[in-house]
Amino acid sequence: MSDGTLSCLPTPLTRCVCVCVCVCVCVCVCVCVVCVCVCVCVCVCVCVTQVNRVRQASPSFQRINSRDEENQEKDFEIVEVDSLHTQRRCLSDRQDLDYLSSEDPTKPELTDQSSLLHIGQLCQLNEHLPARLEQCPWSLVYSTQRHGTSLGTLYKSMGGMDCSTSTLTVIRDNCGQVFGAFCPTTLRISLSYYGTGHTFLFSFSPQLQVYEWKFSNSFFVKGSPDYLAFGGGGGLFGLWLDDGLIRGQSHRCDTFDNDVLSSSDDFLINDLEVWAIS
Repeated sequence: MSDGTLSCLPTPLTRCVCVCVCVCVCVCVCVCVVCVCVCVCVCVCVCVTQVNRVRQASPSFQRINSRDEENQEKDFEIVEVDSLHTQRRCLSDRQDLDYLSSEDPTKPELTDQSSLLHIGQLCQLNEHLPARLEQCPWSLVYSTQRHGTSLGTLYKSMGGMDCSTSTLTVIRDNCGQVFGAFCPTTLRISLSYYGTGHTFLFSFSPQLQVYEWKFSNSFFVKGSPDYLAFGGGGGLFGLWLDDGLIRGQSHRCDTFDNDVLSSSDDFLINDLEVWAIS
């Protein structure tokens, strides 16, 4: 082989330089590709963001959004209305049941409207009256709102009535407690106690509590010019009212073994009604 031929062959240094150049070229190409990809991604993200902003700012997009929100609000309102109707339906059902339970024969016939008892309470009391009175009308013979506060006036309002006429005395004290007494006779002045075993005391606290005769004594009703009392024994009255129908007292008594009917032992009378039932 001639010297010219040998000089054309690559030397180790030349080969090394070529390899380095190739590697550098490859690295540069890869870096360029990565940079291009990153730039493309950034541009795409920026474009998408700008497009969304433009869409949200456009009137058509706002109208669509507004319609969606209105639909959601309507759906929510429908749920609320349905819930309200359900609650009203449940309440109406309970009221219907209460009303049905107060229909004949327990619903009393009133000649006047009571300012102290609602229909449910009237029906409950009517159920505790003697059977012969369940269908009898109720007549308001005395009311502090109409006739003033006077025990003497109360007695006079029953002066022309048959003594066998039953009476229901209803009181509301200054704390709003409603209570009273039933007597199978009229209320009148007497030297001794009167009444029968059908006499009872009652109180709504808030549910109706009825205290019937306990057979321990016969101190049912005592009428005096100075006071009116129901039940007695041991020097205490189940219910006591003064002559001005201003003050009253309630204690446990032997006749009915009752709890205190009013909001406290001593009370002020806010309103009082006496109903004649016959």
